[in-house]
Amino acid sequence: MWLIGVNNSRAFTLVEVMISVLILGVGLTSVANSYILALRGANSAGNNISALIIAKEKLENLELASLKGAEPFSSAAEIIKSATKEYNYQQEITQIAESEDLAKYLVSACLTISWPEKNSSKNVTLATYLLKLAIPTKVGI
Repeated sequence: MWLIGVNNSRAFTLVEVMISVLILGVGLTSVANSYILALRGANSAGNNISALIIAKEKLENLELASLKGAEPFSSAAEIIKSATKEYNYQQEITQIAESEDLAKYLVSACLTISWPEKNSSKNVTLATYLLKLAIPTKVGI
């Protein structure tokens, strides 16, 4: 039986629409905030990778120089500029304790690359041993 004058169609009320818009706004704000955090993380990772590449190149140059017989500098510092950032390079070469047998052939090399990021300073450090003079080999044994 049909009632005359009663509308059976279902429509959204203004309150329902406003609540839907509020929920959608909160959700989109969370998604936008997550996107910003992801961009910051990607930028930080990019800076870290660039610093590692610089440190690896410097370390390879030191290793190559030591294999050629060059005496490494005890310390060095410089500023390396990339397309987006300036990196501070620090190199420290130290003698190994005399109590160790390899102390007469090796030195310890420590390279640090640092850069400013937001309100703090980040850094990457690589360390290795370098030859300080040729190791004599026994011939005719």
